[in-house]
Amino acid sequence: MSQAARADADPDPADLPSGGPWLDRAAATALDAAATTRCGIPGLLLMEHAAIGSTALIERELARTGIRRVVVLCGPGNNGGDGWAIARLLRRSDVPVEVIELASPPAPGDAATNRTIAISFGIPVRPASDLRDPAFANTLGDALVVDALFGTGLARPLAGPAAALIEAIRGHPALVVAIDVPSGLDADTGSVLGTCLPADVTATMVAPKIGLLSPGAEALRGRMEIVDIGVPAELIDAFDVSGRNAPNRG
Repeated sequence: MSQAARADADPDPADLPSGGPWLDRAAATALDAAATTRCGIPGLLLMEHAAIGSTALIERELARTGIRRVVVLCGPGNNGGDGWAIARLLRRSDVPVEVIELASPPAPGDAATNRTIAISFGIPVRPASDLRDPAFANTLGDALVVDALFGTGLARPLAGPAAALIEAIRGHPALVVAIDVPSGLDADTGSVLGTCLPADVTATMVAPKIGLLSPGAEALRGRMEIVDIGVPAELIDAFDVSGRNAPNRG
């Protein structure tokens, strides 16, 4: 799958599909906060719902393709926390799974909690630097790769170890399922932030991010599926940016 060249500008609403709801980076962050402050839903529970829905999608892909192994790429933020929870749920279903960790999440925090739980389940964990070993890197060819490196909050070009990890994965023919957005795709614009890991399927939380709907983004996101994380519909409507005038933003 080739990396699409994208202009670094907000997509024209006229170019986007009709309907909604849609979220941008700010709305997605605010919705998560409102789910906790208005509805009393802890962040750890939102993360668990995200993992349950994503795991169900991943298991459907495993059944469809006949792939038997899963490699989860975990970053240091909440997207990585989703990945740790997904790895644990797959392990409970007796799916062979291992984690490649870019960096550990800060503790205390929801992502760090899920990392601790996953490790207690005996899930093998390798540092991202292990991909430099050709013998290990070649094992990606028979695995489904879960991209839980970076989510909607990413707004800077990727460089250093993060970019090197993505480039290493791009060099292998693995089927990739992205969590929320493909790592390196700007959730607001659809532009590539330095480099991007193209996905065959993107499991996006609550509603499509407008960057995923931008012209040309389909080549990077693949098929898109919405994951329910347990927030009420009226809260989603309150932060919907499809009309660019959501009442509760800001």
